[in-house]
Amino acid sequence: MIYSVTRRVFIGLLALVAFFVNLTATPTKKETPPDAISVVYDETAFGDVKLFLPENVQSGADVILMIHGGAWLFGNASMFYDNCRDAARVGYIAASLNYNKIQNGSAAADMVAQVGEALSALHDALTAKGITPGKLILAGHSAGAHIMLLYAYSHYNDCPFDIAFVVSNCAAVDFLSDAETRTTTIGKNAYLLLSALTKEIILPQTLERNKAAIDAVTPLSYVSSEVPPTIVVQGTADEMIPYQNSVELYEALQRCGVDSVHITYEGAGHFLGSEFPEGNAARTAAFEDFAQKYCQP
Repeated sequence: MIYSVTRRVFIGLLALVAFFVNLTATPTKKETPPDAISVVYDETAFGDVKLFLPENVQSGADVILMIHGGAWLFGNASMFYDNCRDAARVGYIAASLNYNKIQNGSAAADMVAQVGEALSALHDALTAKGITPGKLILAGHSAGAHIMLLYAYSHYNDCPFDIAFVVSNCAAVDFLSDAETRTTTIGKNAYLLLSALTKEIILPQTLERNKAAIDAVTPLSYVSSEVPPTIVVQGTADEMIPYQNSVELYEALQRCGVDSVHITYEGAGHFLGSEFPEGNAARTAAFEDFAQKYCQP
């Protein structure tokens, strides 16, 4: 009886969150800007990729797919338009993903599946244009980085592209690392987020019972010697996700012998920013190094 009451209360909280988000979140994807192409992978409101092609694009050009953040609730592909344009100017085929989120009924597994569907549609669209794409770089921020890591670390063998490396900016890789001290947003909402992302009722007293479901949405649980090379980025003053998450991910990758680098933005919060030139320079240098190692013929 106690559990049934707790379950009803928790479902009520999730419903309340969903109601609030439906009032505040962008209801549909942004219109496609004139310098981009919409590649539809699903007929839902958020089911497309915004594709930015370099001028005189050639076969063999490498592809960057960027996945925006927003707490698995907010945002759309427009958050990475400027980054896509910058990438296209230097010769990359760049794309920004729209995906359905918690308020659309998506759990983490659904979002990961959408990444795969989007990549298949993107590959088909490029091939239809006579472009044979090169290798793939996956990048994401926050919730987008979390979904990106889950995809890259579990689908490196069946991705329609050859994944060169991934860039994880401020990703949640361990939801329970701050669940007791509750000093960050993730820590304060760990059980609610885990419940929404797994579609299970997860409480402190059900952790053992729900271990498989929690592991399934925890990027750390997928780290092995086979996962793609990874650039791990985070600010030391991140108020949303514990900085220790990036340390844990980097250390796990190192233990498995995965080529990886940890870029620390000293004093930066969750959104990093142009006011941290040393961090930005280090991330750019790491990206260029990995691109030279893993994207060149």
